[in-house]
Parts: sequence; structure tokens; C-alpha cells
Amino acid sequence: MAQITFQGKKRSSYPLILFFFSLHLSLVACLQGQRNRYMVHPVSSFSLAFYRSLSTSRIMASPQWSYSLESLEDYAKSLVADNLKKDDTQRTSCCIAVAGGGGTAISCLASKSGASQFLLDGAITYSRKSYLSYVALPSSTTGFYYTSMDAGKLASRASLLRALRFQTGDIRVMPRCVGVGCTSALKSTLGKGDSRAYIVATKADGSQLALYISLENGDRTRQEEELCISYWVLRALDLIQQNSVAKEDVITSGKEVTVEATWTSKDRNQDECIVAAKQILDGNAKAVVLVPIYEDGRPVSFQALDVPVLPNGALFFPGSYNPPHKGHVELAQAALRTENERKRYSRSDNRSVFMELSIANADKPSIDPETVSERLSHFLELETLPSHWGVVLTRAPLFSEKVTVLQSCIDTFDRSVPNLSFVIGTDTLTRIIDPKYYNNDRAKMEEALHSMKGVNFLVGGRVEQKGGDSSRFVSGSNEIKELPASLQEMFTIIGEDEFRVDISSTQIRNELAKKRSSSRSGNIP
Repeated sequence: MAQITFQGKKRSSYPLILFFFSLHLSLVACLQGQRNRYMVHPVSSFSLAFYRSLSTSRIMASPQWSYSLESLEDYAKSLVADNLKKDDTQRTSCCIAVAGGGGTAISCLASKSGASQFLLDGAITYSRKSYLSYVALPSSTTGFYYTSMDAGKLASRASLLRALRFQTGDIRVMPRCVGVGCTSALKSTLGKGDSRAYIVATKADGSQLALYISLENGDRTRQEEELCISYWVLRALDLIQQNSVAKEDVITSGKEVTVEATWTSKDRNQDECIVAAKQILDGNAKAVVLVPIYEDGRPVSFQALDVPVLPNGALFFPGSYNPPHKGHVELAQAALRTENERKRYSRSDNRSVFMELSIANADKPSIDPETVSERLSHFLELETLPSHWGVVLTRAPLFSEKVTVLQSCIDTFDRSVPNLSFVIGTDTLTRIIDPKYYNNDRAKMEEALHSMKGVNFLVGGRVEQKGGDSSRFVSGSNEIKELPASLQEMFTIIGEDEFRVDISSTQIRNELAKKRSSSRSGNIP
């Protein structure tokens, strides 16, 4: 992770020209009815690096920024309007959590037309127990500083988690989710003590902007400080949507408002899939969710979500994908059609399918990160991929382990058991229900299947060679009929008319090996 910090330094005196210029602007503002006693001028006492291109015309429409409710409303309106101009999959979705000051930012956003496409959730956690509940810390937590950067980061991460969970109905927009957290201590009486705030904005990929705002003791009212902090909440939300850091003067007030900012982002030169695979192998993550990033309607790369969040009711297609091929895609498509017919699904949601790759295997060495990246890159070359698809990396070779890991990434909101649908072939079906994999104990096999609550299997058939040129299509129906009725309900057969592709990864690997051998021998294949 790359980290850059910029800090504003307070000036003890200003040049005489600046003084008269500022005085002139203040007088003009007073004549215009601007009642705030401190403003942001286009001369800054410090600089900050964020934007590739900063929309200064939007943020500084006039020669000065006024911390007024009217200015805050205009800023919120511009943020919502700019978001609506974007393509559906490029829009930002955010959740904001405020502990103390800054809540006006939420109300300003929520009151704007089109805000539902931008603001998913806004929370004001005034009591300590309310804050602890929001960030999922025990209510008995002690020795914790509620007004601190750590507290702001916890609130930001909790907000990001909520945003991701709310957007699981369309995984294409999940990479654009943002979580903002703000904790502050503002004065309640004029002239008493300094005020401060910690504002943190976190993107779905883990990039993070952290602001420390210091309001030194002065004659500001509590309401004025509220407007100031609310402005910086919106500012953080605005800045985090950018993907690069470029030096730029940040406009601050001559009224002792100091800002320190830290930008943390991933190394863009690293292979996202390799980094994700290493996280799994090193034990730093049980699952990593990779979402495809599209350009001109085609997937071109993957983005790992900083928090592994999966949709309830999604389909999971376990495999080694060595290599992935059109048979995998067509089985996934057939499974989606079968599941949509079998279960009613919310019209506002889009059923997703995830290719699940376990880096660890029960009877084989672990797959190295470079190989993982190579295999996943082939998905980007395939045609007719599902509209809503992704990849999940795990270290769960057994289905019982897969269920535990994947269900832990799903929030059903009503605390019910998450639903998982596994897409499998008949060869996998045979292994799942074969007692020899359970110490030759049929009762243990049945017990293991019964323990998989909320799980069902969609079974795609395959062609089985009988010898010579003869073959037959195996659907798995005969094997399922031998199970107790309670277990048969866990399995759904995908009919031959829905799916039949006479190709396998083994065949593709053999063909590639022949081509490489012919190339080395000088023969033309």
C-alpha cells in the first residue's frame, strides 16, 4: 500500500496585500448576506495531493468558500447531480456514519433529488453504545478513544461493509462503493477549548483518505463548527472517488482551520489476482472476492474487494479451471436459467454466479499465485459470460469447508441461514455422495449432507465414453435416486436439453500439449 501524507501549517502572519484582499472579500460576502464569520479563500496555507483533475469550479463557484448551510446544500446538490450523469455501473454508492458533528452532510445529501442513487445509508451515532454497535465492537469495550483516527477508520470500514452488502443485488456496482466515517469533538460553549474531527473515506478496493481537522479555539459557534465539519465530510466523499493523487492547493480558512490528510492506496502495478492469492496462502484472508472491471462492454481486469461480501442466493461454481473454457460458461448459464425457474428472485436483484477456486487442494499441492493469475486471466478471454459474475478465491477444498467460508461472507439481514447453490458436474456429484470419502460410512455421508443448511446443488451432466466410439450422457439422476428423499431435495438436475458440451479441461490441456510438442519438433499441427 502506498501512503502519502500532507499537512497544513498555520501561518502566524499574512502579507499586507492578502490581508486587504481577504478583508475585501469578507465585506463583499457580508453585503451579500453571508452571515458566517469565517471563510475559505483561494490562497492556502498548505497543499494536498489527491485529484487527477479537481472540479474547482464546482467547489469554489465564488472567490471564496463560505461554511454556510446554503453553500453546503449547493455542494451536496452538485455531488448528487454529477453522480447521476455517470453510467449505472460507474456511479458511486456510499454509506456515511457520523459520531458527533458532521450530520448536516447526511441531511443535505438526503434532501436532494436522485440521492437514492448515491447515498445508501446515513447514521448519526451520538452515544458511545450506538457507535460501538455500528462498528460491531462489544458494548463492554474500554480504553477506546472515540474521537480518534482509529475510531474514524472503524466507522469508515463499517460503512463500506454496509454499502457492499446493500449493493450485492448488482455486483457490477460493488467496486464503486464507498464508506465514510467521521468522529469529532466540537465545543458546546463559546471560547472553550479546541475542536477536532477525524474523517475517513474508504473505497471498495481498500484505498483510503484520512483527514484530521483541527479547529483552534476561537469565537465560532457550535453550529458554525458543524457546518465546517459537514463540508469536509462531503469533501472527503468527493475526493475519494478519484483514482490518483495529484498535488493541489486545498482551500482553508484564515480562522485557524488546519487539515492534515493521508492518502493510502494499492500499488497499481501489482497483479490483483496474485496479491489476492497470496492473501489466501498466507492465511490473511479466508476468502477474496474478485469482481470483473469492464471497458467498452468487455471485462479487462479484476478488482479485489477489500471486504469479502457475497450475495445471498448466489450460485458458486467450484473448479480448478485449468483452463476455464466455454463448457464452464455454458454450464454456469444453464444453472442460472434452471435456478431462476426453480426459485423466485427479487426483480431489483440480479442473480450472480461466482467461479470458486480453492487454492489449497485435499490431495494436491497448493496452486501458486502466478498460476492462479494465469488461469483467471483466461476468463477475460471467454465469450458470453454471465451478466453478473465474479471469482471467489478460498482455501476450502472440501464442500463442508466451502459452505462455512462462503456463508460467513453473506449477510441475510434477518439472521436467517444464507442460501448457497453449488454448480457441479456428475463427476463431483459422485464424489460428494460416495461413502468411501466418508470412511466407507454411508451414515456419515448422509449426516455430512444434512449438516449443510441452506445448500443445494445444481448438477450438469457429461458425456461418458463406453469404449470405442460409443458414449452415453450421464445426468446423475440414477445416483441421486439412491439417496433418502430428504437429501434428494438438495439436488437439481440440469437437463441434457439445457446443457451439453462435449469438452473438458483435460481435453484442452492434451490438445495444447500436442501443439507445443509439434511446435518443438518443427511439425505444423
